[in-house]
Amino acid sequence: MAKVFLHGVPDTPFMWSPLIGALALEDADYVALSMPGFAAPAPAGFSSTKEAYLDWLIASLEEIHGRSGPVDLVGHDWGAILCVRAAHMRPDLIRSWMVSNALPDPDYQWHTMARQWQTPVLGELVMALAAPKRMEGGLVQAGMPADIAAHEAPRFSRNMKRSILRLYRSAKMAGVEWGSDLSDLPDRGLVVWGELDPYVPLGVAERFCERWNIPLHVERGAGHWAVCERPDAVAARLKSHWAGEAPAPTAADAPV
Repeated sequence: MAKVFLHGVPDTPFMWSPLIGALALEDADYVALSMPGFAAPAPAGFSSTKEAYLDWLIASLEEIHGRSGPVDLVGHDWGAILCVRAAHMRPDLIRSWMVSNALPDPDYQWHTMARQWQTPVLGELVMALAAPKRMEGGLVQAGMPADIAAHEAPRFSRNMKRSILRLYRSAKMAGVEWGSDLSDLPDRGLVVWGELDPYVPLGVAERFCERWNIPLHVERGAGHWAVCERPDAVAARLKSHWAGEAPAPTAADAPV
């Protein structure tokens, strides 16, 4: 049963290294997908819109499903939004799904940086000023472990910046367009959240999980990259999820 991981913005598949290590997965056990235009240039003609990324993800899942059957899907940030939508569109491809720190939610208001990226000219200016060292510090401040940030920040390339602008400008209404009806989501889902996420507040996860009856695991004191920041705790919950268990609430899930 293939485990499929999808990163978000502004990351590469490397961000999964701590969690994959904590899960003790062999290379043959998982696929860490790379969004076109992020770790490598996008193919010619790829529009980098949310619809293009969704079509790409579904095609990737179809290929993996053809080799090894239904997948265990894991997504973070934009990878989470895409995974939720793909799981809703093609539940036949999915055995289980887990997403972290982003969701398609009709009531969510984009964070400040996203709104800047969505604004022509301003978005290009913000990207031009995003030097690697400044980027690295911002990632760490938002919860990314320093060693992961040191790897990811220099890869914030012209190709990635262009892809991010196109993606966000196609997604101003993504919450309404993709989050209003998720009634075909596979039952075996899990949401994992860093409590102190500065981009997407915990209330988004609580609202989503209550509406669609999905279990929520909260890492108290963690930030946007809780899956990297708390790999052992997330791995333990994910293993239980993959095994079909319903673990008792832990201290991380307890209300403050």
